[in-house]
Amino acid sequence: MPVQRMFGRESESGLALLLTLIALSLFSLVGLLTALDATSELRISDNHESHVRAENAARAGMSHARELLRGTVFDDLLAGPDGTHDGSAAYVSYAKSFAFRNPFPWTLARSLDLSSPQGELVGIADDGLLNTGTFGGTAGVILIPINGIALASSDAGGPAESVTSRYFVKITDNNGEASELAGDVADDPFHDGDGIVVVRSAGVARTITETLGSLRQWNSVAVIECRFRWRRLFDLDAALVVQAREVQPGAGGIFSGNVFLFEGGAGHFGISSVDVDLMDGVSPVQQLVSAVTADQAARIRGAGLSPSVADVSDVFAGNTEKKSALDPAYLRSFVREEIPRFADTVITGNQVWSGATAPDLGSYDAGLPASAPGQAPKVTLVDGDLAVNGPIEGAGILVVTGKLSVTGGFGFYGLILVTGTGELEASSWNPGLAGGLYLAAFPESGGEAGWGTARLSISGETTIVMNDAAIALALRLLPPVQIGCREITRTLDP
Repeated sequence: MPVQRMFGRESESGLALLLTLIALSLFSLVGLLTALDATSELRISDNHESHVRAENAARAGMSHARELLRGTVFDDLLAGPDGTHDGSAAYVSYAKSFAFRNPFPWTLARSLDLSSPQGELVGIADDGLLNTGTFGGTAGVILIPINGIALASSDAGGPAESVTSRYFVKITDNNGEASELAGDVADDPFHDGDGIVVVRSAGVARTITETLGSLRQWNSVAVIECRFRWRRLFDLDAALVVQAREVQPGAGGIFSGNVFLFEGGAGHFGISSVDVDLMDGVSPVQQLVSAVTADQAARIRGAGLSPSVADVSDVFAGNTEKKSALDPAYLRSFVREEIPRFADTVITGNQVWSGATAPDLGSYDAGLPASAPGQAPKVTLVDGDLAVNGPIEGAGILVVTGKLSVTGGFGFYGLILVTGTGELEASSWNPGLAGGLYLAAFPESGGEAGWGTARLSISGETTIVMNDAAIALALRLLPPVQIGCREITRTLDP
């Protein structure tokens, strides 16, 4: 009996030891799983935070690019600051691919040293960098460098900052698309044919370092692609465009004398009108034509017509962007709210300018490229009436919300928009306007705009000559229209 009791106790002790070992194993396994889970959670959390930083950097880069695009020549951006590119068939073919739109390959972005990336980016072509354009063999100024723009944060222990992310931006052509091929039959990826470019902004942010074989992953990467188009609302088809319910004379007749000149050239009208109400029985184009005498007809020329006066209402109605100009509320908003945001000068109240009393209206030498030093066209808004008596010169865009009166000595290169009351009185406006003049009558009442009567009085040696280059210059001064945006992944676009 004692032996049996001893044997039973030993069995119970062994079982207890076994259970203890099993319990310890289970607790160890739970601890290991908890540690692994904590590590995974840490990686997930860090990767998520890093990706958010990368996305924010990419969005910051796109916002920066959006501001810098205004005033640039798209061809200058496509060719880069040196104005040249590799002309080999292989490179041109690569330039037409989706992968070319990225500032650099994704694999490089994953392992890039954000503190000092320049060594790893050696050899990357400068094509597509935002720049001011080459001139006379001198490279343009790079606005967003190939090394990107660093975003830093303060270290926890003091005032020192460390780079946490960077953004890199590249401009490419929308080659291969119908609109581009219509303007660039050769489908040259370094020439813009339709006023549309593709902008990619890559945001790169630090994350937990991982090494998979020979591949290093130090960063999270986010890429945003947006398309931008020149605003063509004021891409005029005549030296003077009148948009109103009707046209009436200002002081005196609409046209006086026979020494004024409206020159549209071979491809444009001298004067065109947009009828904002086709059902009211009033025809602005007929009012303009009936005001032209036989000896004045030759002074309004263009597109083979004499007098060169035509209705372009269908052109506005059939164009996606110009169609918006048929809404007076849109025009009011554009003039009153949008233009002041980017105008170089905004002046409130009625103005009288004579010689030195005029503000800086910009300058431009039409004989030099847009990238030449000294070219400084400006956007000027006068919220009120403006009376000009030279000598005064300017270039860019001049917007007048009230009546514009010009008596000699005024030369301007670009676009002049006389909006709101829609009144123009020009007496011996010379040397005159090279570009185009848009006269739109949408007077305001109670903060609302509606179509009204344009008043026009032209006399003396007033000269308005349609100039495509001057209008193109002016259009570049308007912020481009963003026509699409998306986030890019390697799965969608390698």
